[in-house]
Amino acid sequence: MLPVIIVMIGISQSLCVMPMKRHFLTLFSLIWTLTAICQETKLVIKKFNDSKQISECYSVLKSDGKTKHGEYVSYFKANGNINKQVRKGTFRTDDYIKQKCVYKNGEKDGEWIEYSEPGKFKIKGSYEKDKKVGIWQTAIERGNVIERFDFDNKKKLLPIITIYPHYPKSAVDTKLQGTVIVSFQTHEDCSISNISITKSLSTDCDSAAIEAMNIFSGLFKKYGVECQEKTLTHEYNFTFN
Repeated sequence: MLPVIIVMIGISQSLCVMPMKRHFLTLFSLIWTLTAICQETKLVIKKFNDSKQISECYSVLKSDGKTKHGEYVSYFKANGNINKQVRKGTFRTDDYIKQKCVYKNGEKDGEWIEYSEPGKFKIKGSYEKDKKVGIWQTAIERGNVIERFDFDNKKKLLPIITIYPHYPKSAVDTKLQGTVIVSFQTHEDCSISNISITKSLSTDCDSAAIEAMNIFSGLFKKYGVECQEKTLTHEYNFTFN
């Protein structure tokens, strides 16, 4: 209904300067155009067997009744009996999105996002006429590593690696917060050496940062690409949420 409201606002602003006959013909033309657009597609909603939960939601061209055109969304099936929640309106369908993308005349065209489980990102990228374009991201290693591939230039990019250090009990007990800075050396084979503390917080927090850096080092060696000889630093923040 929103596009119609916007168009009608535009019409109401034009009434003051538009002759009555012309205003009527323009209004008729707009209504006819909007009706034609609405007739192009029809909404398809599918549900899981013996459940009120939606499994898929998308639009198809009315001309053949099967060619996808518009946003497509599929969902994970929720555990347990959610029919009562659906009836009460307390069930959030968007919490269970599995795949979301856009189709144009049966071809993927636009952003694609996929989850490995509810709320857990798996793959993200873009399509143009059913062809992958731009940079695609894929979450692996329990989400700690985001692999990246540039489909425009047909090459792997350096991954995004995120490791959170364990918050030591001693820091929790004393409510210690702050930052540990670790320096390290990367090599052409994507190995890491010379890990050291350049800004200390506490003995236990420093150890936790080194431990996290060692995990980072293993993942960087496994998934890094086009690595260089460099000395880098990384910050590990210890803060209460």
